[in-house]
Amino acid sequence: MGRPREFDIDEALDAAIEVFWEHGYDATCNDLLGAMGIQKGSLYKAFGSKHNLFMAALDRYLSASLDRIEGIFKEAPSPKAGLENWLQHGVLDLCSRGVRRGCFGINSAVELGVHDEEVAQRFRRHIRDLKALLGRVIAEGQERGEFRLDIDPRAAAEFVFVVLAGLLTASKGGMSRAEGQRVIALASSALEGN
Repeated sequence: MGRPREFDIDEALDAAIEVFWEHGYDATCNDLLGAMGIQKGSLYKAFGSKHNLFMAALDRYLSASLDRIEGIFKEAPSPKAGLENWLQHGVLDLCSRGVRRGCFGINSAVELGVHDEEVAQRFRRHIRDLKALLGRVIAEGQERGEFRLDIDPRAAAEFVFVVLAGLLTASKGGMSRAEGQRVIALASSALEGN
């Protein structure tokens, strides 16, 4: 019978997310072990490899991200308010931080997606789920008269995602909060109903 795990897997994954988010896949095992507070043998026993750890961290991040986004929309008084809250919260907060890391999911897709089909597949699935959520929100907003009726909700969801991805990437490069707010205002006005 093996020894029981001596660390909290969720806490370890959260620490790994932070390290991979800051350093990308190039994070060293020493960086990971130090942040996770575990020994090398424990890492390999729990995850098997650095790549498996990375995938577990990416899965956890993407799942938590989608849950957070769904929560923002559920708490909002309307679809339009939810969309604005999400963009304000998700993007503009990143512009205000001292360390500009962008989005771990997008960073991972850009860094590894071309060479690592598993990363690309996970990111595509996340984007599919995110666009489906956005499409439902936009369709509901159209029913309420908040968003234009002459646009397809799926196309509008793709537009919002591309705006978001651009904002997240630009935030990593130094975009100011004011610049982000102008982009969000323009994107929102492109969807607004009569």
